Amino acid sequence: MVEINLSSNAVILGIKDNEHPFNAYRKYKVPMAFSTDDEGVSRIDLTREYQRAVDTYNLSYADLKYYSRNALAYSFLAGNSLFVSTGSGQLVGQCASSSPDRDTPDRQCGKFLASSEKATWQWNLEQRFSDFEAGYQLD
Repeated sequence: MVEINLSSNAVILGIKDNEHPFNAYRKYKVPMAFSTDDEGVSRIDLTREYQRAVDTYNLSYADLKYYSRNALAYSFLAGNSLFVSTGSGQLVGQCASSSPDRDTPDRQCGKFLASSEKATWQWNLEQRFSDFEAGYQLD
């Protein structure tokens, strides 16, 4: 996975907008996630990185979910991923009959989540997506 630091790349390297390799990575389906350099030094936060990406590359909400999912899928958290694919959001077999928009996973999924710190964090992110989406009509 490639970490994309749009603001620091623009400030430090002078690479921004269409000069940035973001579109090339996207075209060739290179897994990416947005990140920041040291927030305390550069005064850049992740919210502004996402906003910059939306403004610069006309990203959809589905795109943002994909990049957010990648951040956890490719993290160093222990355990297996909750997803077969971060792009589709398809859950692994153990959790295929559960849904994060419900409060509690079924027993098989609960057992899987208990065995994987990564999957647990991913499940929690999906619950937050679901809570957010419940307040909006999203396409």
